[in-house]
Amino acid sequence: MSLDLYAKIETHLSFKKEIDKLHNIFLERLKNLGVKRVLDIGCGSGDFILKAKRAGFDIEGIDLSVEMIKRASKKGVRAYNKDLCQIDKKYDAAVAIFDVLNYLEISSLKKFLCCVDNVLKNGGYFICDINTLYGFEEVAPGAVVIDKEDIFISLDAEFKDDKLITKIVTFKKDKNCFKKESGDIVQYYHEVDDLKVCKSLELIDIDFVSLFSDVFDKAILTYKKV
Repeated sequence: MSLDLYAKIETHLSFKKEIDKLHNIFLERLKNLGVKRVLDIGCGSGDFILKAKRAGFDIEGIDLSVEMIKRASKKGVRAYNKDLCQIDKKYDAAVAIFDVLNYLEISSLKKFLCCVDNVLKNGGYFICDINTLYGFEEVAPGAVVIDKEDIFISLDAEFKDDKLITKIVTFKKDKNCFKKESGDIVQYYHEVDDLKVCKSLELIDIDFVSLFSDVFDKAILTYKKV
């Protein structure tokens, strides 16, 4: 999966309003749960860590993209290029925001959720979001072209057989020529029941929100370690 390629183009994508809305929902849930120490799984460029830090949380993040961690570190937050299953600390809560679980195949979900369970204190919480079927079928597919002076970006997304495959092609200006990069990002549709695979993580709340349309395109799930 072209995680670092996506990291290079992320700032050119116009999702800021939707991501801010999602971040605010997660922050409100963390406040209501009364937690302090938080792990942001798949933290990206660190924007949520920065907001949560300003809100008084003791928070750090991890991401598999080296490029994202470089950008997060420049913002002065604690972010590390580590796999979740390598973490040996314990937290009051963990979050996985903006499609993180949709990047996992169904066969990888059980291992992921067991590793989430491992980083939580007893009674700790895990909050995540997943795309609804409407989000995958009606919102995500299609083509996007971004043409700027120093970069050209083409995104072409198709949803088929419960998979969203987004083909990325970029041409970035390098001195007197343009350098081409390309790759695919794959996301997987999951039913809520697909995420009930770790017995010690109890689903205590599910809420549906609309980010990109008037119809629910996201489900936000809250688990408690029991």
